[in-house]
Formats: sequence, structure tokens, C-alpha cells
Amino acid sequence: MSKTGIRKVAIFLMLFYIFLNQTGYTTADIFAERIVRQNKFSATTLDFSTRNSFNNASASSLFRTLGLASGGFDLGALKLKLETKGKTKYQLSFERTNGDEVFCSRLTVKVLDSQLHEFYQGPLVKLALNETVANVADAQNFIFFIGLDEQAAELKNKICEFNFKFKTYRESPTEKGGIFAQRLIGNVVSSGSW
Repeated sequence: MSKTGIRKVAIFLMLFYIFLNQTGYTTADIFAERIVRQNKFSATTLDFSTRNSFNNASASSLFRTLGLASGGFDLGALKLKLETKGKTKYQLSFERTNGDEVFCSRLTVKVLDSQLHEFYQGPLVKLALNETVANVADAQNFIFFIGLDEQAAELKNKICEFNFKFKTYRESPTEKGGIFAQRLIGNVVSSGSW
């Protein structure tokens, strides 16, 4: 290569170095930005607790009824207390966890508030009660009567284990996903001999 060729390459490299040195930092990515104005973001907590009605302690179980006879019943009580601000919708429903399906389907339940206003009366397996707690100061009181009205021989010495499921929701109790709170209250009911 001749001296003029080397000189031209050296001048080109020096000019190229100066050009690159003066251009500043870039990642060479494509960048797009959209600004949306007048948005509002707020955060809150969502929690509630299930408590014993007689001492306000946390409750995780309600019924431990052994030897339920035909025509017999048992009762229990709970408080549902909102632990956050604002109005909250929730559903109280039945969830079988173990035991005889036929026996569970024959149990009946009546749900009342502390003023003895009836929320629900009917088969335990169809329990689906939708309610709203307005604010933290309001505690929702529940009195449950569980019974067996039938005397069929197939119901003797059976067991039904189930949960009362309290679950919050925004629009519909059947919605999936999103943020929700849920509490399960365990129960065991067994039948006796008659």
C-alpha cells in the first residue's frame, strides 16, 4: 500500500473516531412513548376475619356435631368483620371436603342474623348467600341451624365434612382471577343410629 493510501486510511479513521466520540451514548433501540394524562391510581388492602360470636376470637371451625338424630339439629354462630376500608361484597357458600355425598345433600341449614332475620333456609349443599359489608364498624352476625329431617336407613352412621366458604368478589361471585380474600370455616356432622 502506498503512503498516500495509508495517509487516506489514517485520516478516515481519525475522522471516524472524532465522529463516534461526539455522537454520545445510544443503545440503538427504537423507543416509543405515550403519555396518558388524568389517571388515578389508588391502593388498598382487602381482608376480613371470621370470629366467634361469644368472645370475638378468630374462628376456623363451627360445627363438630356427632350422632345427629333424625329430626335433630345443632346451632352455631359466627361474626364476619371487615378489616379494611370501604364496602365489600362477599359470598357465603357450601364446599364439601369429605364424607357421604347423599348424607351431605340431605342436611338442611337455616342462616339468620342476630336480629333473627332469615338470610337462607334450605339444603346445605345449595347454600349460596351474597351479602355486602358497608364499613369496618359493621360486623355481620350469623346464626346457623343445621339439621336432618329425614329418617331413611341409608343416612345412619354417615359423616359429612364441609367448609363454609366466605369469599369476596367485585362484580360476580363466579368471577375468576383478580384480588380477593377468602376464609374457610371447617365443619364435621355425623349421623347416629335410630
